[in-house]
Amino acid sequence: MPRLAPTALALLAVGLAACAEPPADAPPSPAPRPAFEGLGLPATFAAALAEAGVEGRALDRDGEAWAIAEVTSDSGSFLVQWADLGAVAVDQVLSDETGAGPPGLYHPAASSPFFALLDPDETIRQSRDRGALSVMNGAFFETPGEASSQIAFPLAIADPGGVAVGGRVATGGSSPYGPGRPGARGKRWAQPLRVLGLDTLARVADYDRPTGAPLGQPGWENAVVSYAPSAHPTRIATRFHVLGVLDADGDGATETLAVVTSDGRTRIGAPASLLARLGAAPEHQIALDGGASVLVWTERAGTLHQPVPIRGRAQPLPHYLVFRPRPDA
Repeated sequence: MPRLAPTALALLAVGLAACAEPPADAPPSPAPRPAFEGLGLPATFAAALAEAGVEGRALDRDGEAWAIAEVTSDSGSFLVQWADLGAVAVDQVLSDETGAGPPGLYHPAASSPFFALLDPDETIRQSRDRGALSVMNGAFFETPGEASSQIAFPLAIADPGGVAVGGRVATGGSSPYGPGRPGARGKRWAQPLRVLGLDTLARVADYDRPTGAPLGQPGWENAVVSYAPSAHPTRIATRFHVLGVLDADGDGATETLAVVTSDGRTRIGAPASLLARLGAAPEHQIALDGGASVLVWTERAGTLHQPVPIRGRAQPLPHYLVFRPRPDA
């Protein structure tokens, strides 16, 4: 069974003490969070839904910092995650490299190695053991159903200790399943890409392929490159994650990350439109991998979306996003 990379494990860990047997005089473990009874939505989340004219039923919540709701609007049914990144970290879980690859197509200084595929259930188990609030699939990858894969677009992963000046560009991307290679037929190669920065502020910016900017710059050490929703190559109805950043508390900073996941019966414009109604402008949105790879798991609600099975087991993936409370928040 595939295993989490040491770097991924370090990103998820909240301290070695959490994995060790507590000493005899240690304080008692916190009581489990209550189940669904009385579960509501954080005030800013509820206000955004009300302003958008849609209703949401809370499925899981961690105080005012994070929640996930089932939302129904005139354009369909969706799952919406809502996270204050000042109190919630979003870790990238990337599997071990299994072999060298060619120069990346999307970053001038990075190669595009192959990565093992990680079992979703095992990734969820290890994430839950380390206090995760939720787990979802992340970046596009190239060879579903194979033992390893290249990642379609660049990823920058911050130092596990949080002290790096710049993020390590783990892959420069290689994407025949995305916009294609230079000179490929059609218009996919010309489609714009965006970068999502996952620091204590959420940021979305246009990605510059010739220079790799803004990867590695302050605020972009932990970042994912992918499509603008309007540039996503899949036009048929399927499941999508569309992520947006917004200023939910009105202080001028985009501290909130919202993730809208469609239920497979809408086109990608519907979750993008809902995000805009919640306050994330179209230029502040990005679309991650979708379709057969869609995974959403939370502690209380369990697995809400499962990757499509391959040979009787949920499709393994090389890259995940894990939401967890910041220990210093």
